[in-house]
Amino acid sequence: MGPWRVRGLLAALVLCVVAVVATAHAAVVQRGELRITVLSQLSPYRLPRVGTAPISVFVAGHVEATDGGIPPQLQRMDIEVNRHGLLQSLGLPACPSARIRTASTRKALRLCTSALIGSGRFWAHIVLPDQTPYPTHGRLLIFNGRRGGEPLLLAHIYTSNPFPSSFVVSFSIRHLGKGPYGTELSATLPQALGDWGYVDRIKLNLKRKYRYRGRDLSYFNAGCPAPRGVDLAAFPLALASFYFEGQKPLRVLVPKSCGVRH
Repeated sequence: MGPWRVRGLLAALVLCVVAVVATAHAAVVQRGELRITVLSQLSPYRLPRVGTAPISVFVAGHVEATDGGIPPQLQRMDIEVNRHGLLQSLGLPACPSARIRTASTRKALRLCTSALIGSGRFWAHIVLPDQTPYPTHGRLLIFNGRRGGEPLLLAHIYTSNPFPSSFVVSFSIRHLGKGPYGTELSATLPQALGDWGYVDRIKLNLKRKYRYRGRDLSYFNAGCPAPRGVDLAAFPLALASFYFEGQKPLRVLVPKSCGVRH
C-alpha cells in the first residue's frame, strides 16, 4: 500500500507540553476552512508564587477541515513556552528513537518504560490513492530522549489497523535567552512521518515524577507568578506557530490561569 501521510498531525499534540491551564479550557483557532480545537487541564490548580512545582497535564485536540475535506499537511511546528513552565529531564533516562521507531506500543513500553513521560490515544484517517479516507486509531506514547547530548521529546505513534505501522516524531528543545518565553520546541513532521494519513483527534495525559540522587523531581513543572498580595494570575503560557502546506503560518497564543499555593 505504500507509506501514509499525516496532515494536521500534532497541531494539538505539542500543546500537551505547553497548554498548561488551571481549569479545563477550550481554545479554537480557525483560518479559512482549517480549524484546530484544544481542551487542556492542569493539576494541581494552586502553584508556588516563586519557583515551580510538579504538575500533570491532560490535553484533547481536534484538527478538521470545516468543509469536510482533508486538512492541509502540517510541515513544521514551533512552540515557545513561558518561562514559568519548566521541562525538567535531569537524571531521567532517555530513550533512543531508533530503538522504538519500528516497535509496537507494547514493545516500546518494554524497551523504554523508564523514559516514559506521557501516554494517550489518537484517531486518524488513512489517505490512499483513489480511495475514501479510511478511519483508524491507536496508542500515543511520549518519551524523554536525547540526540548528541541535547534533550528531545519523542512522540511514538502506533496502530495495527489496517496493518501494523509505527512512527517517531522528534521535537527539539531549545532554551531561549530573552523575553517572556524560555523554551522552544520544534518539529519538522514530513521528515519523521513521510506519507501518512491525517490525525483527527488526540487525548493525552502527561505526568512523570522520578527520583535522582536523593531528590524528588518531575518532568513537567509550573509556577504561578501572581503579584504579591494577589492570589490569582492569568498570562500567556505559550506562543504556537503552525506551518501548513501552502498557507501562511497559523499562530495561537495559549493562556494559563492559576492560583497561588500558600
